Amino acid sequence: MRNGFKAALLGTLAAGFLAGVGHAQSQPATPAGYQGAPRTELFNPALTTCIRDTSKYKKAPPYTIGFSNAGLGDSWRVVALDELKQGAEDHKDVIKKLIITDAGHDDAKQVSDVQDLASQGVDLMIVSANTEKALDPIVTRVMRQGIPVIMLDRRISSDHFVTYINASDPMMGRLWAQWIVEKLHGKGNVVLLGGQAGSSPSENRMNPAKEIFAQYPGIHILDTVYSDWSPVKGKQVMQAVIAKYGHKIDAVWSAHGLQVPGSIEAFVEAGFKPGEIPMHTTADVNGPLLEAIKYKVPMLEISDPPSQYRTAIDVALKVLSGAAVPCTYTVNSQISVTPGDETPSIKSDVPFDSLGLPDKPSNYLVTNDLGPTYDPTTAHTQYPH
Repeated sequence: MRNGFKAALLGTLAAGFLAGVGHAQSQPATPAGYQGAPRTELFNPALTTCIRDTSKYKKAPPYTIGFSNAGLGDSWRVVALDELKQGAEDHKDVIKKLIITDAGHDDAKQVSDVQDLASQGVDLMIVSANTEKALDPIVTRVMRQGIPVIMLDRRISSDHFVTYINASDPMMGRLWAQWIVEKLHGKGNVVLLGGQAGSSPSENRMNPAKEIFAQYPGIHILDTVYSDWSPVKGKQVMQAVIAKYGHKIDAVWSAHGLQVPGSIEAFVEAGFKPGEIPMHTTADVNGPLLEAIKYKVPMLEISDPPSQYRTAIDVALKVLSGAAVPCTYTVNSQISVTPGDETPSIKSDVPFDSLGLPDKPSNYLVTNDLGPTYDPTTAHTQYPH
């Protein structure tokens, strides 16, 4: 694995102590950044943390694990699936089979997929839900059948699962918003550029961001648009927003980096010169990091590492061993801000200009931990199946 940009240090409170699981990220020659446990866990003001007793799920290996995937609609999910496969390969001594289904981002198909996995007698199921509400009834039913379910990256609307693994969507949403507020000194116009409407990562980042913005009367949300995590659609929706508001736009709060290249391209084609494009938020994706430097766009990067999918295999084995796990398993996120754009609340863990990879495509994820030769377009990750 590459040294440097490490964005998946896993923290968990269990059995009265803090444990960490880390994965080095695929960023060559980058200075090590924040290496502690997830800040969302350490800074949690609650007196107690929800811990799940999994002793009833304890059984002897080998195991058959099912994975119901929402789909492979963007580069993040392609890399994440390779991370999951690698995790199973890492533990092939105890994992007999990993059964993977792909719903193609269709709720009805995913409900059927979950039913099918349950009928195959899997020992544990990992689910990344296409939308929160549509998958809730079937996941709840599977749990009642006695099959433990881990929600990964995308959750259901209820808490009917063993644990939920993610990089803290509310943290990302709030920090992005707070940075924008502080950069604008509490006065300005913001466009919200969401991902997929109804998906938990988009909604659970956007709603907390709105709570931050609402505290500042001088901040006005001009428009809310959705990109389906696509740079193409991101460009289309932002072209319409720019045509309507033009230079009145002071900031673009984006729910991830996948759609940001399209947004910046829309501003460039609209005649915005370097230094004139509004500040953007981003995550994981190579293109925005390079474009921020090229076009002098103030930018805040908070990683949502796809390596959480490999972590899901580690957590699955904990559950099947009967070990207690937290109700929410939070992976660590690195923070990086373009030079000169730090604010009182937002500081860089790693230098921003060290993150982008000029020799990689725009949609390349700099936060994978699959090694320096990994290429998602040619990778054929081995795993037990």
